[in-house]
Amino acid sequence: MYSRRVLSRCVACLALAVAACRDGGPPTPQIRFLHTFGPEETELFNRLIADRGLAVESSLVPFARGQQVIGEILRIGKNCPDLIRIDATWLSGLHAAGLLRPVPDALAKLDWTPEAIAMVGAPPRGVPQTVDGLVVVRDSSRPAPISSTIDDLVTAARATRTTSSPYPLGVRVDGYWFVPWLRAEGIDLAPASIEGEGAVRALTKFAALFGDVAPPPPPAGSEAPDELRRWHAHEVAYWITGPWQLGVLEVRDRLVISPLAKAPRGGQVLVVPTCAQDPEGGWRLAGELAEVAMQQRFASEFTTVPTRVSALAGTTALVRSIYEALRNAEPLPLAPNTPLLFDDLNPAIAAVIARDATPAEAAEGIRRGWKRIARGARTEVPANDAPQPAPPNDMQQPAPPPHDLPSAPPGSGSAR
Repeated sequence: MYSRRVLSRCVACLALAVAACRDGGPPTPQIRFLHTFGPEETELFNRLIADRGLAVESSLVPFARGQQVIGEILRIGKNCPDLIRIDATWLSGLHAAGLLRPVPDALAKLDWTPEAIAMVGAPPRGVPQTVDGLVVVRDSSRPAPISSTIDDLVTAARATRTTSSPYPLGVRVDGYWFVPWLRAEGIDLAPASIEGEGAVRALTKFAALFGDVAPPPPPAGSEAPDELRRWHAHEVAYWITGPWQLGVLEVRDRLVISPLAKAPRGGQVLVVPTCAQDPEGGWRLAGELAEVAMQQRFASEFTTVPTRVSALAGTTALVRSIYEALRNAEPLPLAPNTPLLFDDLNPAIAAVIARDATPAEAAEGIRRGWKRIARGARTEVPANDAPQPAPPNDMQQPAPPPHDLPSAPPGSGSAR
């Protein structure tokens, strides 16, 4: 029989051998994830994914030009990510170009909400992660508008105007926020619908809000913090915004959500590109992000609206009320050129509000721009719009524009 000393030496050698194998073995492959999360969302994502034992290398992509940047990466087909979080309006273009892998049946057959299915189609072309869009937020002490129409909302806001709160309506100078006014005139985000005088009327009504019931616009890029400041100062009675902005509010128990007629609805979708080096890893990560507990955690932290029926049922009353309001919203057209249409809307709106152009002049500029887009005009991707490695959580920058502080409005090219 071996002596105790010999046995101890054998055990020690075995332990050293195992350690050496661990140190010298190949590193655990990381799932490459390209996303537009904000800093707080990224911190929560990193923590939850680490708890689940997944090794993930995440990178940020500028949201404002994300569709073009991601399209270029996937067309080149080298060093592709394994999973990408995209805006729902980017899905059609990437799918039509054959750049995405089909969704596995196990994910396709989950209990998606009707609004989630509307984003990705049937069979789904991606995994829906969140639903968002514009709603009307007010304090519980404020009366509800008599209907969801924009005219009744403006009337309700005007009735609350006081000398200490001269601008009680919160609305942003942005094409995404302009959509309900366009749709009220029979125009949607489609080049063929812009003809006629409807765009002139919509621009006239929208521009007239600023300096009347809405404040003059703040400097570009400061919209989100300015909105939060005004809300905390009780200067806003009715706030047109989305769930991305409510997630940063610490006091939420007095918030009441109402639908906004003809508001845009969209969301975020998870896709695996055809050039992914580890597609199975990509789908595994997508499945983790679609898991009920994961969706509920993000909903409770950031008021994001889950895409699964079972996740929605177990979330907060506030998130469920946002979902109910968004059910009345109208999806943005799932066409490849939808995100590009905002490139002409945003400067046109700003020009009319600044009185640098008349509504008629701005509407004609929009028509020309949309016709150019319909003909398939494309712009080059600036080199500095390439995805960047995600910095440490405490240094992370928000995903960019439409999603400034916190993330951006779907489809919009400006900060949200």
